[in-house]
Amino acid sequence: MSSRPNSGSRNSMGHRRVESGTHQRHSSSSSGHNCSDSGQSMESEPFGVRGHGHYRSKSSIQTSGHQKDPELQNKVEFRSVDVISDSHQYIRPTTLCPVKSSNDSGVIGPDALHPEREPIKFEINLVGAPAEVEQLVNNIKQVAEQFLYHWKTFPIILPYPVSQSDSFPTSQISLDGSLGRCKTKYHLRDLFIAPSFDELDAVAVDAKGEPRKLSGKQLEYIRDRGEFEVESLNFPGQLHRWRLSQLLQKGTENTRNSLLNDLALALRFIFVTARGRLFSHFFSVKQAARALVAGFLRILDIFVGIPSVQAHNLDAKIREERSKYLVAELVCRAENEDALEILCSYIKKQLRRAAMEKFEVARECSQPPVALPYRFLTPSGYELDLRLWDRNMMRKALPVLVTILEKETRGWFLHFRERLIAELRAQKMPDEDIEQEVNEAVMKEYLQRVYNSILSNPDINSLGDGVAQLLVQQAQSVVLMHRAVENVQHRLQKTQEKVRNKLQNAHSILSRIQPWLRAKLRRSEQRFSLENMWSAHEEALALCSSQRLHQTVYFLNRDLAFMKEREPALLRELRKVKTPTRSFLWPTQIWLPTSWIVRRNFQGQSEVVPTVLSKQATSITTPRSDPSQPVFLVEKEIVRTTTTRWPLWRVFNYFHRTWCWTWNAMFFFGIVIPWCSPLGFRALFLLEPFMPDLELSQVNGTLFPRKSSLTATLASRLLNLWRHISKSRTHFETKPDTGFIGKGFTRHLNRVWNYCFKGLFGTIGMVFIFPILCLSVILVSVFIALTTVIWMPLMTLVVQITNGLIFDLDSPEPQRNRYFVLFEAVLWNFALQGCLQPLLAIFIAAIICPLIALVITTGGLARYWFRLFWDAAVFHFLIKKRGRIPASDSFAVKRVAGPGLTSDYYFQISPEQALAAFEAKMEWDELAVYQSVVEATIVQPQKDFSHFIEACFGSFSAQLAKNGPYKNLEKEAQDLLTVLHEKLEKRRRDLQTGLSITVKSKIKLTTLELKIAIQQGAMMLEKFYPNHVFPKLDCSEDEFWDAKALSPGDWAGLAGLLYTELFSLDFLTPLDHADTTFRLDAHPQADLSRYTEMVQCAQLGAGGPDLLGNVYTPRGNIQVHSPYLEVSAFNPRAKQNPTGKKSEKKTESSTALGKRTTMWTPWKRQYRPYSPDKLVIPLPVPHPAQIAVTIYNRDSDNPISLESDICQSLLRCIEEHHTSPDDSGRDLKFFFLEINNVF
Repeated sequence: MSSRPNSGSRNSMGHRRVESGTHQRHSSSSSGHNCSDSGQSMESEPFGVRGHGHYRSKSSIQTSGHQKDPELQNKVEFRSVDVISDSHQYIRPTTLCPVKSSNDSGVIGPDALHPEREPIKFEINLVGAPAEVEQLVNNIKQVAEQFLYHWKTFPIILPYPVSQSDSFPTSQISLDGSLGRCKTKYHLRDLFIAPSFDELDAVAVDAKGEPRKLSGKQLEYIRDRGEFEVESLNFPGQLHRWRLSQLLQKGTENTRNSLLNDLALALRFIFVTARGRLFSHFFSVKQAARALVAGFLRILDIFVGIPSVQAHNLDAKIREERSKYLVAELVCRAENEDALEILCSYIKKQLRRAAMEKFEVARECSQPPVALPYRFLTPSGYELDLRLWDRNMMRKALPVLVTILEKETRGWFLHFRERLIAELRAQKMPDEDIEQEVNEAVMKEYLQRVYNSILSNPDINSLGDGVAQLLVQQAQSVVLMHRAVENVQHRLQKTQEKVRNKLQNAHSILSRIQPWLRAKLRRSEQRFSLENMWSAHEEALALCSSQRLHQTVYFLNRDLAFMKEREPALLRELRKVKTPTRSFLWPTQIWLPTSWIVRRNFQGQSEVVPTVLSKQATSITTPRSDPSQPVFLVEKEIVRTTTTRWPLWRVFNYFHRTWCWTWNAMFFFGIVIPWCSPLGFRALFLLEPFMPDLELSQVNGTLFPRKSSLTATLASRLLNLWRHISKSRTHFETKPDTGFIGKGFTRHLNRVWNYCFKGLFGTIGMVFIFPILCLSVILVSVFIALTTVIWMPLMTLVVQITNGLIFDLDSPEPQRNRYFVLFEAVLWNFALQGCLQPLLAIFIAAIICPLIALVITTGGLARYWFRLFWDAAVFHFLIKKRGRIPASDSFAVKRVAGPGLTSDYYFQISPEQALAAFEAKMEWDELAVYQSVVEATIVQPQKDFSHFIEACFGSFSAQLAKNGPYKNLEKEAQDLLTVLHEKLEKRRRDLQTGLSITVKSKIKLTTLELKIAIQQGAMMLEKFYPNHVFPKLDCSEDEFWDAKALSPGDWAGLAGLLYTELFSLDFLTPLDHADTTFRLDAHPQADLSRYTEMVQCAQLGAGGPDLLGNVYTPRGNIQVHSPYLEVSAFNPRAKQNPTGKKSEKKTESSTALGKRTTMWTPWKRQYRPYSPDKLVIPLPVPHPAQIAVTIYNRDSDNPISLESDICQSLLRCIEEHHTSPDDSGRDLKFFFLEINNVF
C-alpha cells in the first residue's frame, strides 16, 4: 500500500489519483479536478481532448457533436461568453479527480480535466466623476480583477466505481489473501433475491400429482394434539404445521388440559372466593366486623369526639438519627482541634447575630474565614479521610472522571465479551451461569481500567495526595454495595422459582389458580425478607472487607449496629411522640383598648410594655426593617386552643365555641354597633366626627386614633350638607351666562334644587329619619347583646348537630369524608357493611360458591367425556379415511406455522453477497465526501468575492449587493450544483440494494462467514479509506475515529459499523443453530467470483489476523450488558435513591378509626415487591462540618442546636464557601484572636 500523502501549501494543492488510489498533494500553477463515474474507463479514452463533452454558452448547456459517446457521458464543461480567456490557470486547494500516473498506458495531462479560473471583468460607468474618484475606482477594479474570478470550465467527473477500479488487483491475493479483480458488471439489486414461500400446492400432492394422504405419524399427532406437521420442499428442515378446527378434533392432551382448567376454576370458588368472603379485606365477614367497630367509633366521635393523633416524619427522624449514629464515636485529630473550636465559635456567633438582628445567611456567610477538618479518628485509632465531601474538589474532579468513564468503554468490550462467552461455553456451563460470570468479568475489567486511569491521571493527582485513591475506594464501595443488593435479590428470585416449581409439582390443579399461587409466593417472600433482613449489609461487609476498604467497613458496621440495636428502640420512642391531627383556635375580643397587650421585639427579645393611649399620631405605623429599631406588636384578642389529642374534644369545642362566640357577639352588638358604628350614640349626639379605631405607633408603642376610621355624626353631616349647597350656589353664580336659556330663568331653578330639594328634604331626613334609624339600631343591637347568653348556646348546639348531619366543620382529618357523617356511620357502616355484608358474604361462601363449583365440575367432566367420544368418532369415521394434506386454509383446518408465516425467521446470505454490498457502501461513502469537497469548490468564488468586499469596504459600512457579477456567480454555482446532484443521484440509485427495512433487519450470516466478512471488509477499508476518503474529509483522522466511537486504526470495528448501517444491528449477531433461516440467494447471472476468491483466501484462526470486529456470539438467553458506571459513584454525597425506599416524607397516622386507603380497585390488595431497603447507597455519612459540630456538642455544656433551620443554613453555606484545609493555616490565628476579642 502506498504511503500517506504529505500536506502542502494551503493555497496551491491538489489531489491526484494514482494506480493505488492514493491522493497526492502538490504545488503547481495549473491543477484541476478530475473525476470519473461508473460509466467511464480511464484506460479506454484520453481526457485531453476538449471537444468531447458539454459546453455552456450564455448560461445554458449545449451538447456537442460527440455527445453520444458513452465513454464521455459524465464529462461536463461550463464556459461563459462574458469573460476573456487568460493564459494563467488558478488552482483550487483540493483536487477531486483521479489522474493516471505515468506508469499507466494512457497518460493524460492535468490541464484537460482541472477547473479553469477566469478573472471577473467589471464594467464601470463614471461619466462626470472627478478624476480622483475615477482613478480610485480604476485601481479598485484592477485589484478586484486580479483577485476575483469565476470558473471558466468545471469538469464534473465522478470517482471510479469501486468494483471497476484497480484498487484491489488480483496479484495481491497471494500476498495478503483478500482481494481480486472484478470481471463482469452486475446490478446491485440482483444480489438479493427473496425466496418464494408459496409451496403449499406442491406440498399437498405426491410425486404423481395426486393429493397426499395423511401418514400414520400425522394421524397420531392429530389424535393427541389436534394438529399435524408437513415437511417443506423448498426449505429443508422447515415444517408446515396445520391445526384442525375443534369441531373436528381437539386432541386428547388439549382435552385433558381443559378438564384441569375446569377443575381449577371450580376449586377457585372454594379456596379463593369462598375463603375471601370470610377473611378477605373486601366484602367479607372480617371486614363487616371492622365496619361495625368503625361505625360505632364514628358515631361516638360525632357526639363526643375520640382522640386523633399522628406521628410526623418518622422516616426523616430515623434518617437523621442514622446519620448521627454513623459518626457518633469519631474524634478530631489533635492538630485540628483549634480549627474545630474556631468553626463552632463562628457558628455560635452567627446564631447569636441571627437571633438579635435581621440576618441573611447567603450574604453574611458567603466567605466564612474558617477551615473544616476532613480527617477524623475512630476509637481504635484508624484515620478516616473525608476529603471527598469537599464540594469544590468534587467540582474539579467530576469533568475528568466523566472523560475517563467514557474513554475506558471503547475498544475492548466486544472482543473481551465474545472470548469469555466462547471459553465458558467450551466448559459446558449453563447459560444462566455464563451470563452471571460474563457480566461480573466485564464489569470487573471495566472498573479495573477506570481505576488505573484515575490513579495515573495527573489532573486527579494535582487535587491532593491520596485523592485518586479515595476516589477509587469510594467507587469500589458503591459498586460492592450495589452488588450485595443484587446478590440478595438474586437469591430471592431463586427461592421464588423453587417455591413455584414445588407448588406446581405438588398441586397440579391448585397451581393453575393464579390468586392462590400468588398468595403462596407472597408468604414465601415474607419469610425470606424476615430471614434476610440484614443480608445486604452482611454481604456488603464481606465484599468490602475482601477489598480492604476499611473506611467503608467502619461505616457499614456502624450502620448495621444502628439498624439492629438502635432503630427498633428509637421507633418505639418516636411512635409514642404523637401530635394531634388538628388544633382549634378560639379568639375572644378584648373589649377595652387599655387592656390590649403591646409587645416590644428587639434583637430577639420580646417583652410586654404598658398600654398607653395617646391622641397625637406618629408618622411610622408599619414595622421597620432596620435591625437597630424595635418592632411593636399589639394583641387585641385572647386566644384559647383545643386539640384532638384528648377524649371528649368535641364537647370541649362546644363549650369553647359557645364562650368565644357569646363574648364576641356581645362585644359586636353591645359595644361596636351602639358606640362605634355610623348609627351609634356618638354618631347621633357628638358635634365633631370621631375615630373609633386605634393603631399602634412603631416609634414609642402608643395607641392613637386611626385616621382611616373617621366616622361622621349628625351635626357634621348637616354641616357638610349646607356647605355643599353653598359651594353649589357659588359655583353657579360665578360661571358666565353663556347657556341656552340664561341665568335669569335658571337661577330660580338652581335655588329650588339646592335649597328645597337638597337643603329642605336633606335636613328633614337627617333631623327626623336619621335619629329614628340610630335609635332603632341601638335598641335592637343592645337587645341582641343582652340576650346573647340565651340564643348563642342554642346556635352552637345547632352547629354541633349540623356537623353530624350535613357538614362536619370539626373533622379531625382532612382526608376523611365530611358530608352526612352520621348517615354514613348508620347507613353505610352499620346497616350495609355491618349487617347486610356478613349475611351476603356467608350466603355466598356457604351456598353460592359450592353450587357454582359443583356445576363447573359436573360440566367439566361431562364436556371431557363427550369430547373424547366425539374426537374418537370423528377420527375413525372421517379423518382417518378421508384426511389429506391441504393446500389452503379452510373452516376445517388452518396453517399456524411454517416458512414465511411468522416473523421469527432470518434470511441467510453468503459472505460474497455481504462483501459486494459492503463494497457499494464504501463507494457510497466516497461519493459523500466527494460531494462535500466539490460543493465547497463550486461556491469558493462566491466566498472569495464576499471576503474581498468585507476586507476592502467593511470599514466603510458597505455591504455586498447580490446583483451584477455576484448574481452571475450565484447562477453559475447553482447550475453546477444541479448537474453535480443529478450525476450523484444517478450513481447512488445504482448503489442501492433495493431491500426493505424489514428484510434488512432479518439478514444474517453464520459465525464463520461473519468473521470472514468482517475480516475482508476491514482489509478493504484499510486499502480504500486512506486513499479515497480520508484525504477529502473536512476533519482529521483522529476526529473521524472519535466520531465513530472507535480507536484509531480499528478497521474491524469500522467494518462492523458499516455493516450495521448497511443492514441492521442484528447483522452482527451470527445465526444460531436454533434459528429458522431461509436462503437469500443472488441472481444466477450475477458474477461474484471476485468475492469468492476473497472468501477462499481468508485466513482465520491461529494463523490469521485477529479481526473479529463487533461480532456477537449467538447467546440465546445470555444477556451481557455494556459496562457502565455512574459518575455519581465517586461522590459520597450524591443524592441517590435507596435500593428500595423512597426518600419522601411519610406520616404514620394512628387513630382509633384505623387507617383509610383509597384505591380505584378496592377488591385488589396493595402489594409492594420486596427489596433490601435497609441499605442506603451511598451511606448517609454527614458532611465534616456537621461532624465537627457533633463532636463539639458531645463534649460541650452549651451545645449547638443542629435541628434549627438557621443552623442548617449556616452549615450549608460553610460547606459551599469554606476555606480549603491546605490554605487556611495562615488565617487561623488571626480569626482566633478576633473570636477571643468578641467574647
